[in-house]
Amino acid sequence: MKTRPSNTGRRQRQRGLALMLVIFAVTFIGLIVVALMQVSQFSWDESSLERGRFQAKLLAESGIALAMHPQVERGDPVLRQEFPDGRKIEVRIGSEGGRILVSLLEEDLFIETVQDLFVIWGLDATEAAIAAESLADWVDRNGEARTNGAERDYYSALEFPDFPANEAFTSLDQLLLVRGMDRVAKLQPRWRDYFTLYGDGDIDVNAAPADLIEAFFGCTRDAAMSFAATRGGNDLVEGNEDDYRFGNFDEVRSLLGLSGDDWERIQDSVTLEGNTRRIESTGTIGDEYIFRLVVLTEGATNDSAGTAVARLEE
Repeated sequence: MKTRPSNTGRRQRQRGLALMLVIFAVTFIGLIVVALMQVSQFSWDESSLERGRFQAKLLAESGIALAMHPQVERGDPVLRQEFPDGRKIEVRIGSEGGRILVSLLEEDLFIETVQDLFVIWGLDATEAAIAAESLADWVDRNGEARTNGAERDYYSALEFPDFPANEAFTSLDQLLLVRGMDRVAKLQPRWRDYFTLYGDGDIDVNAAPADLIEAFFGCTRDAAMSFAATRGGNDLVEGNEDDYRFGNFDEVRSLLGLSGDDWERIQDSVTLEGNTRRIESTGTIGDEYIFRLVVLTEGATNDSAGTAVARLEE
């Protein structure tokens, strides 16, 4: 005769099963709560990051508005402001004429300038000639390669049959497609700071960096360094109120040690004041949030802030 399980044993098994279900349920709910907390924390952190970026952008926009006021000049103390809560605005007003206009890269003067600049950056003479003349071949309208340049035959062998474009560059990054520019970019990561898509192409002596001054004018390195240092004023830092600006070309020629022939070579492509202003505004909140905004303007006078021609965000 079989013995039937007692009610007590059955109830104990049921209690054990119920306890296991409760433990499982509590664990499952706990996992859900932890996951929700992590998602919530991520969302909060992401939201805080976006708010910080947005506020830094507003500061940068405010700096642009300050710089475009007709009564504010480059180096004005109002362009550098720091607030008690850690917010900062720093604005630099410069000239796009401190860069080489890429649409002029096929002109002999700028082929020579670019080649000399590349040598200054560390390329040997052959590498510099290849890159400079290939840039010229890219923007000119014919299919005949210069001695060290590159036209369709060269690029077709590399399986790029549509190169070169034989038209103006539409972005600075396109320069990297040109023969020899990979070597340039390797030796000078900041090469983009020396070229521009905007302006009239005249080199602004009050804005060009020392190595471009050396390459463009064909002066000595010491003369170019001394010239740039003079612009920096007593603190040797450009972009503030004690900057020195060259006001006549005789002064420029004298300090750079240029002969009459040297000056005649470049005189039609040099200016004391570029027609395109470059306004760089940086908004900062503490050490975490930074937004940099660049705006180019033309036509600025004592009574006018000028017209924005390009807006570049970084």
